[in-house]
Amino acid sequence: MANGQKRDKPPASPGRADWLCALGGLAFMVFFFQAASGIYLSLFFQPSPADAWESIEFIERDVRLGLFSRSLHRWGAFILMSLLCLHVLRVIFRGAWRRGWLIWCSGILLFLLAAAFALTGYLLPWDFRAYWTVKTVGNWLDRLPLFAGALKWFLFSDTANGIVPVGRWFALHILVLPLLAGVCFSAHFFLARGFRPGAPRRRGRFPDGDK
Repeated sequence: MANGQKRDKPPASPGRADWLCALGGLAFMVFFFQAASGIYLSLFFQPSPADAWESIEFIERDVRLGLFSRSLHRWGAFILMSLLCLHVLRVIFRGAWRRGWLIWCSGILLFLLAAAFALTGYLLPWDFRAYWTVKTVGNWLDRLPLFAGALKWFLFSDTANGIVPVGRWFALHILVLPLLAGVCFSAHFFLARGFRPGAPRRRGRFPDGDK
């Protein structure tokens, strides 16, 4: 009888799986709502320095569900970055990054793309906060080596006629960055397929028993 009970007992789980393992999925769900609300807002936004803020006011005041969509998009950006930070910290502190360098690299690229989404989206209204953000980020880039100067020129240099490049930020925000994010999402999910979240390594072994 005892032997039968032992045979019927299910095997122990190879690792811990708790609510922290759902942070990546939650971040993807928030990204989906960001894409939906962003597509709706882009139908009414005017990407020019003279009309950007007026179009924001028009969206909030006259567009059906405009205020709700902009509030959802703005707070969604904050929630998305918070979830991604928690997700990266979980991967670091639990040592999960040791089990897949390519998954880790694609995840870091997604985090950087999310930061680029947040930056370009923050600049689009072209209000006083966007102006001082350009000044602050530009000063940071002046102190960074390698390609920081070229990046500053690409992001913040005026166009030939002296117009602030709101249209350039808008194109990055709705075309270039979503395309790059789609590629990184596909690579991240493909590499993570069949990957079981669990505890960090113990006694020189992974939770699945591989050395």
